[in-house]
Amino acid sequence: MEEEDIKYFNHQKENRNPVFLERFPDVDFKDKTVLDLGCGHGALSIDIAQKGVKEIIGIDINCELITFANEYLQKNFNELKNTVSFNCTSINELPDDHFDIIISKASFEHFIDLELLMKDIRNKLRIGGKLITGFGPLYNSPWGDHNRLKHIFPWSHITKEKKLIRKLNTKHNKNVNTIHDLGLNGYSLKKYIETFNDTEGMSVTNFRTNVSDKFSMKLFNIFTYIPFLKEYFTYNIYCILERKY
Repeated sequence: MEEEDIKYFNHQKENRNPVFLERFPDVDFKDKTVLDLGCGHGALSIDIAQKGVKEIIGIDINCELITFANEYLQKNFNELKNTVSFNCTSINELPDDHFDIIISKASFEHFIDLELLMKDIRNKLRIGGKLITGFGPLYNSPWGDHNRLKHIFPWSHITKEKKLIRKLNTKHNKNVNTIHDLGLNGYSLKKYIETFNDTEGMSVTNFRTNVSDKFSMKLFNIFTYIPFLKEYFTYNIYCILERKY
């Protein structure tokens, strides 16, 4: 168990997760069956389990992170072993109509085929079940490449994407063809909105952007009132969708 992984887990649990969960104050996890989609090291699953859920399953396609999550669960949160489980699997391997809540933190910018994922999410939720997600930075925001293209100036990953990929391959000995190879889907704000609204059986019940206490986000919001700038000054999305049928 690497010290770096332990530090990351503790940082998420102590600093990042409380902020994330406070942005959904009306969500009640008690006695619910929950899926943590893209659970990573498992810190969010542990936090939600401590809120009295009936069951929570954390899944991720990174098997090394799942191994850490299971080991850390057994070592430090053994009292939750009958409530929490971590699995290296994809969502389509899980039973249909099973979950009251599917929650996903800082993951939706990484899912390459979001349209297909949304169909899977709908199928795994019970009718009346909710998807809760918050994520960013969006690709068209100033640092939307998550610094993976190693650029200096804001937004240059958009205008110089191909050039930056070539430089990345040459300088860092990478083999990157598109941003998909860097684990980013490149979706625009418009594309996210369309995908959420077009998922059959799902309805958006809460949708917010640039959710933050930082002063910089308040400045960003000023520019979002200008239609042609909104796409480039929208940094994150926090939303809830409900399965209607």
